[in-house]
Amino acid sequence: MQPGPWIPDPARTQRDRTGPAISFGRSTRWPWVSPPHRPSPAGSPAPRRHFVVAAMGCAGGMVLLDQTVVAVALDPMARSLGLTTFVMHGVVLVYVLSLSAFAPVGGMAARRFGLLRTFRFGTALFILSSAVCGLTPDGDAAEPFLLTARAVQGAGAALMIPVATTVITDLYEEHERGRALAVYAGLAQVFFVLGPVVGAVLTQFLGWRWVFLVNVPVGVAILWVIAGARLRKGAEGGTLTALQPLFVIFSLVVLVFGLYLCGVWGFTDVRVFAALATGALALVLTVRIVLRSGQPLVDLRLLAIRPYAVAVALTFMVQAPQLIVLVHGTLFLRQAMDLSLLATGISLIPLVTALAAGTLMSGYLLDRSRSIRVPVLLGLATATLGAAVWTLSLPSREYLWQVPGMVLAGIGMGMPIPALSAELMRAVPVGKRADASVLRQTLRQLGGAVGLAAAGAVVLAANDEAADERGIVTAAAAPSGFVVANCVLAAALILAAVMLPRKEPGRQPTDG
Repeated sequence: MQPGPWIPDPARTQRDRTGPAISFGRSTRWPWVSPPHRPSPAGSPAPRRHFVVAAMGCAGGMVLLDQTVVAVALDPMARSLGLTTFVMHGVVLVYVLSLSAFAPVGGMAARRFGLLRTFRFGTALFILSSAVCGLTPDGDAAEPFLLTARAVQGAGAALMIPVATTVITDLYEEHERGRALAVYAGLAQVFFVLGPVVGAVLTQFLGWRWVFLVNVPVGVAILWVIAGARLRKGAEGGTLTALQPLFVIFSLVVLVFGLYLCGVWGFTDVRVFAALATGALALVLTVRIVLRSGQPLVDLRLLAIRPYAVAVALTFMVQAPQLIVLVHGTLFLRQAMDLSLLATGISLIPLVTALAAGTLMSGYLLDRSRSIRVPVLLGLATATLGAAVWTLSLPSREYLWQVPGMVLAGIGMGMPIPALSAELMRAVPVGKRADASVLRQTLRQLGGAVGLAAAGAVVLAANDEAADERGIVTAAAAPSGFVVANCVLAAALILAAVMLPRKEPGRQPTDG
């Protein structure tokens, strides 16, 4: 019998067996010997890999869907609950900040309790907190209630996303892995593209609370699909620590919200300097604690690898303007142009479709050119041009004038991320890829949080005080957020032009 996708090649069993074991029923095997593709012993059903890919893709899509549907629902939510502009922006900022702060905790939990157990817990937490968001009461309690629930929702997402690609990678051999990851990313992109229209339809016909409540049946379906896969992943072991996560969460929260409060207190206020100084000192102390730990929460030493550090820095810088234009572009269409909810959702289709198209184009350009510089530099140049064109078209308040900028910015911001992901995974040893993925996910989401905080501070400073109280961003203040996005994209383009390698990538590094 010839070796194949369901029959392991005996010659492969002589390879190095230092990786984590995967448990199937009563047996323990090693991921590269292909047992995930064999029927399980003792009559237990074989893992249904297509179920796993579907569940992970829907989970990633649900997290992406949350960002787009909530952006559409911000205005009616603010009107219904009487939220100020500060809190309205905070509904998105708290979620993204929690996602970035808890992403390392997700990696630690996966090592201690296993990938699938961590994923299930994160999904359940996301479902529960989504339901709580949908049940936010009216009155003075609305603001703390909603912001707390959104922070918990972000923590649930942080336990789901870093685990998904690792599970798929463990299930599939290298020759099948690319197709499986493409299906996973494709499902997530479908959710992302449909997000604005889904959010608009739910909000207009059922109310803004349903943009959160819709996560409940989707999350339950994901848990059911995972249960149908009958797959178990053994834990690698490791201790749990509370000190490192607490320092990470405290330093990031103080630093990001110190930046955001510039728009309320003023950029020269002593309280702003105190908050930023406290956050910066706490972050420095956190880095020292993590570096000195025998079991670090995240492997910061990976940043000593220059190609990896450059790819992560650019990922950080691309995520920031992407969230800025999504949130502030949606608010401009809804509030400054006074479009209906359904019209707002439809008007965002060029942006989100262009983002998805740029993501797909990235892999093609990377394969054709064999150089990371092509998709990254072309993408950032296109995004910078598109964001500038979009910004200049805002004062006219004519939608058709905004479409070219939307499309260019979307395609440009979608292109760098897949190529950068391939570069940073190529740059690190194979045995460090899981740690590299967690650190990348943490800094990517942190980039979005920092970008939203900076743009929100500038918009709050430029906005009318009376409009702030009503939860409205005026047409005069909205472009200032786009200016922040333009500056970040231009800086990313310069960094990429100077720091990205000019030679064709070499072979992948090994643990040796």
